[in-house]
Order: sequence, then C-alpha cells, then structure tokens
Amino acid sequence: MQYQANRPGAGALLGASPLVQASADGVPDLQAIERSHQRSSSYGITRGQRPDLDSLSRADLAQTLEANQALSGHARPVMETLYDQIRNTHSMVLLSDAEGTILHTLGDSDFLAKADRVALGPGGRWSEQLRGTNAIGTALYEQKPTTVHAQQHYLDANRFLTCSAAPIFDHRGQVLGVLDVSGECGSFHKHTMALVRMSAQMIENHLLAGSFPDCITLHFHSRAEFVGTLVEGIVSFTPGGRFLAANRSAQFQLGLTLSALQSHTFASLFGVPLSLLFEHHRKAASGLLELCLHNGIRIHGRAELRLRDQHFQNAREAVIEAPEVLPASPAARHAPPARPHPGQPRGGLQALDTGDARMSAIIAKLRKVIDRDIPVLITGETGTG
Repeated sequence: MQYQANRPGAGALLGASPLVQASADGVPDLQAIERSHQRSSSYGITRGQRPDLDSLSRADLAQTLEANQALSGHARPVMETLYDQIRNTHSMVLLSDAEGTILHTLGDSDFLAKADRVALGPGGRWSEQLRGTNAIGTALYEQKPTTVHAQQHYLDANRFLTCSAAPIFDHRGQVLGVLDVSGECGSFHKHTMALVRMSAQMIENHLLAGSFPDCITLHFHSRAEFVGTLVEGIVSFTPGGRFLAANRSAQFQLGLTLSALQSHTFASLFGVPLSLLFEHHRKAASGLLELCLHNGIRIHGRAELRLRDQHFQNAREAVIEAPEVLPASPAARHAPPARPHPGQPRGGLQALDTGDARMSAIIAKLRKVIDRDIPVLITGETGTG
C-alpha cells in the first residue's frame, strides 16, 4: 500500500470508508481539545510545570514490549512504510501501547534529538494523567483519532510539537495502542492525519488476519475494485460458519455492531450456505464471488480458507464432492448397501469416520436408524452445520 496522499485515487479511497473520511484533513477537534484541557486541570497538572521525563527502565520496557509482541510485529512494517512518506519533514512515527507508553519510534535524526528532550522515545509515558493534553494520551482517552497542534498541548514544554494520533483496535473492539506522527509545529501538513488513520487501519486488518489460525475469511466490498484494498470489509467465521470477527469497514457495510454480529452466521449474513465458499475455493474459480447482504446490498467477495483441522477438511471434501441425492426407488431401499471397491473414494457416513472416537460412536448410532422411520433430533451450536 502506497501512502502518497496526492496520488491519483487517494480521494476515492478516503471517501470509500467512514473510518478515514472524518477529519481526514487533520483539523483538530476543538471540543475534544477543550475536554482534554479540563481533564488535565483536574489531574492537578499546571501548564508551566516541568514534564515528567521518567521513562521505563530497560527491564520494564523489555517486559512491555513482550506483552505487546503481536501489536509490534504487525505495526513495525507499516510504520516503516509510513515513515517513508514523511521522511525529511522534521518528524517521527511512534507506536504506543494502550497505556500511552511508547514502544517504537522511527524518525529524522535531527528531530529525534529534540524529541529525546521531552522523553518522546521508547519507554516514554504519554498518558493524559502524566502529560496533559497530547495526541497519544488524548486519542487513548477519546478512543478516536486526535490532532494536537502547538499551543493546544497542555504543557508549555510540548508546544513545539504537532502530533496526529489514531488508536488501534483489536477484533473485539478493545484499544491495543496508538499510532502517532509527531513533528515540529512549523512542519504541520494537512495530509498527515489521513496517512496515520490509513496506517492504523492497515495494522488492524493485519491483526485481524493473524488472530484466527482456523477460520474462513471473506474479503468484500460493494465495489469490486475495492476488494483487496485498505477499505475492504473483512469478516471471519469458524469452519462451521459461526461469526468470529469483523474489521470496522465490514461492520459499517453490514450495518451491524460487533455485539450484534455475535449472534450471526455466514448464512444469516449473506443468505447462502458456507459450502458456496468451499466450492468456489476448491474449483480455484477466477474472479470474485457475487453475494447479497442481509440488507439487500450486493457485494463482491474473495474467500480465504485457513483450516488446520484435518477432520474438518475430510468432511468438507465429502460434502462438496458428494453427488446430488435422489429419492430411492422401492427396490433400491431393500437392496444391500454397495461396498466400495479398493481405492474407491468413500462417501456418506463412512467418509465422516476419520478415526475420532466420539465421531465413530455417533456414526455407529446413526447406522442403527438409517432407512427406519424413526425421527432423529440433531443438536448443536447454531452455524456448526
């Protein structure tokens, strides 16, 4: 993903999702700044006081980095790309954890020296309680992207800075940390916030993709050209079709919150069985799937299958490859069951018997009632298939 703000099509990308369009020009939210100033005063901070420059010890920083390993691993490549876009602008890129502790920085050497004087480096703590109004701490408190420019910083010592920060959320909607670009106030650029927000969204998408090793993921958008871009919707399901997680673009397009999505399955959201994705993937069909959302909007999608359970793989293949079942004739009902020839693929219940003891016991019970006029109640979690 290239972050050049003036490249062709950037405006279309920014307008395609509510996640990056609001305040994309980086204009500070004056009401949020005023609320933060009031909080800063309530913390007992005075504008002219010397800022707390204490940073975490080397041991404590190492422990904090370990606790935020997943966030750092997905964020650092994005930080490098973002820094390439702001290089030589007397600025730096920072990543903090959910407490406002800075984990990593990248920046111009001349500005890094100035940043060190206010502990704007790894181990520095930038919560509002310690630093008053600042982009990292205020973004954490407000849980929304925040620009703090020059005199809007509560502490006089920080007023040489202009900072644009965006919180990073996990798939449960919890704040994991903050991505920030800080620089000299004279180098403020209106595109900085848009770049930060897009980068934070990319980190969130990477985190979502790495959260579930055993899932089916649909990448989708109402416009085919946006599938595979930063603004695509991403929604993951269990191998049985139960909802797992969705990025914020998916929540917007589906028109449902994370809590509302918890009760859904693939079939209830898209109106087709999950086997449609399996078949499309198995056939390696080119092009995108066309699906219809529960609200009637047509979308284009691409399925990604990450399935590690071999038992499920076998069952899935048996379901997909089984021929259409037709009503049996009276004579066929009384004919002995056909036995597969050596090397012939197994079908039906036999295909589901993969050696699991519990599955074998269930299959044994089913064999006793097959072809008998006995009702069978099948229980299980909604969406398990």
